[in-house]
Amino acid sequence: MIKIALKIIILNLILISCKQNNKSELNTRELTQIKITDEYKLEFLNQIFSDSSKSRIIFDKKELISNLSISIPPTLPMDLKNPNQTISHSEFISETLKINDIDFVKGQFQKNKDFDISKIKEYGFNVIDIKKYTDNEIEWDSINKIAEKYYAENSLENIYSVLYITKPIFNKELNLAYVRIRQGSGGMTRVYEKKKGIWKLNYELDNWVE
Repeated sequence: MIKIALKIIILNLILISCKQNNKSELNTRELTQIKITDEYKLEFLNQIFSDSSKSRIIFDKKELISNLSISIPPTLPMDLKNPNQTISHSEFISETLKINDIDFVKGQFQKNKDFDISKIKEYGFNVIDIKKYTDNEIEWDSINKIAEKYYAENSLENIYSVLYITKPIFNKELNLAYVRIRQGSGGMTRVYEKKKGIWKLNYELDNWVE
């Protein structure tokens, strides 16, 4: 009887492991099949940067956009199912976009490593090579002074800082997108929604100031 019970336990563990592996493979295939192309990401960024409504984040195409995503991680909420714990960033995005698939989010983070935000220049926006400055160990104060000098020389009043934005994460229907934005000493998390081919701000959360 003991041997039979052990065999049953081992068999169940094997089945669970197989299911988990199959789920992981399905998630990988699913992300590949959905094909979130660089062109799709650039068009999304183009639309939100071109937004002229009250929710705009850019007022002039001459504004400097960083080619390096730098954003303070969000203040993650408590897990509603367990008030004594917080949730991970991937879990937060998964719940925010109503994906309920953390692996799908993680897969996008991985693929976004190869996405070059500098290509937004193709749409007429101005990109500053922050990555080059940081690779050369130039201090942040010096980088800020470079930006301030640029804005003064180009007569851009009331604009002093570089815009930092994270690479977008989408839901499976590709009609919701999650980004973190940093401007000056503050920032926010935003979720955009695509309706009739146009990306518009859906809602904003986690506003912060350093």
